[in-house]
Amino acid sequence: MKTETKKWLDAGHILQNDPNAKVSCPECGVGILIVKDEPIGTSGKRIDRYLICNNCGKWNVITMELPEK
Repeated sequence: MKTETKKWLDAGHILQNDPNAKVSCPECGVGILIVKDEPIGTSGKRIDRYLICNNCGKWNVITMELPEK
């Protein structure tokens, strides 16, 4: 597995559980990943969580189920 891929996976695990955590960009190492959640469909049960670097603009996305309320 490439180093960048592992870094993205690690960042995704952290930000999946705590979207407010300060996580460095896996690509440039300088910026901080900003989290933006977008709902999928109308059920409100799933989101795409975008992880976007505030420095280099690289991004990745996690599709996740939201916990039951």
